[in-house]
Amino acid sequence: MSSSGYSTIHAGRSNYGPGPTRTAPTITSHAPPLRSASTRRYSPDALLGPDAPTQPRNYVTPSATSRKEIPSYFIKQQRRPSPPQTTSGMSGMSEDEDDELTEEPPAENATDQEKIDYKRRQNTLAARRSRKRKLMYTQQLEATVENLTREKDMWRTRALTLRQLLRSHNIPCPEFKD
Repeated sequence: MSSSGYSTIHAGRSNYGPGPTRTAPTITSHAPPLRSASTRRYSPDALLGPDAPTQPRNYVTPSATSRKEIPSYFIKQQRRPSPPQTTSGMSGMSEDEDDELTEEPPAENATDQEKIDYKRRQNTLAARRSRKRKLMYTQQLEATVENLTREKDMWRTRALTLRQLLRSHNIPCPEFKD
């Protein structure tokens, strides 16, 4: 036996195999672009249109919105008299949104279920418009980021080229910490 307490027969060998092999990590100049939530949907046109039917409720378990046959907003609306509805409140909407609201509100003698379905349909349309606006805004931001990144890289390349040119002519150039 050696003085360190290990047998010279087993020195350098392991009973556990050759062990893990290490590979050098590959270094790339740029990381792949991050996928945003908007890449799931390729364009605003890929979203459901306003003419698509409202999906039926198919819940496996009762949800917070499907517990009651009559929604709470409808019960509250029945308690107080409704003011006459005017179309002057739509002045804040764009022309596209105004065109989508061609469906007439239910008549005064409509059943409660028809009124609930109408309200649900209006909410569905509003949600679809909101998703479309959000997607268009996100795509605009992503395009802006791409353009600014490209522009930044262009100016960085120009600055480094000019710095190297100054150094090659023995003109002092300040060092930038970047």
